[in-house]
Formats: sequence, structure tokens, C-alpha cells
Amino acid sequence: MIAISTFAFPDEINKPDLLALVMRALEAKGRIPKHRPTSSAPSYFNRDNIHEFYLEKKAGGWVGNIAFKNVPAGFPDVVGTPDATPYKTPREAFLHGAAIVCAIVTGSSELPFFEAGDKLICVTH
Repeated sequence: MIAISTFAFPDEINKPDLLALVMRALEAKGRIPKHRPTSSAPSYFNRDNIHEFYLEKKAGGWVGNIAFKNVPAGFPDVVGTPDATPYKTPREAFLHGAAIVCAIVTGSSELPFFEAGDKLICVTH
């Protein structure tokens, strides 16, 4: 049986919980591994410490940021798309930020959904 889930595309006005949106799609696809994937990132940059995924308007465009909790004092607590080269639209920033979330959670930046107009489609079976 094939199941199709749709999500409204995040934008400036419609600001759903972006982290929950990506995590629900990863769960629906069965892509969350039991163990954390191996990474060269600092150990506190892991799926258990992701606090928030949000979009931010910068001069010239948009960036997607992932904020972490339980970060040692004096170390950065946010990773994301580069501030120096922001994306023209919130949609682009979301897709690239979502790929970073996927990489942290699953070890792969492959998105669990695809775009169809103003919707994100997640197909499972």
C-alpha cells in the first residue's frame, strides 16, 4: 500500500515547526536509524541535540539554521546555510536547511519529500 502525505510549503507567512515537518517525513519514510550516524562534526551536533530548524532573513536573501542544545560553553550552537551567500527565497533556504537536518539525523542529505507546486509530497509504502 502506498501512502502519500502532503505538507504546506513553508514561507514567510506560514511558519510551521520546520524541524517537526522534516522529522515526520523522515519517520514516515523509515529513514531514522536506531543509532546516530558517524560524522566528522562535533559530537554535540547530533539529532538528539537539535533544538530548532528555522529560516532567517538576511541582507540579500534567506538562510536556514539548525540550533542545538547541550553545546559546551564557548562553542557555536547553530549550523546552517551560509550567511554570506543567502538564498533568494525562503523555499530555497528551507530545502537546503532541511538537507542539513537530514544529514545530521540520517547520515544522508537526501530529502524525504519532493516539491509539487506549493506542497511537499512524502510518498511511503
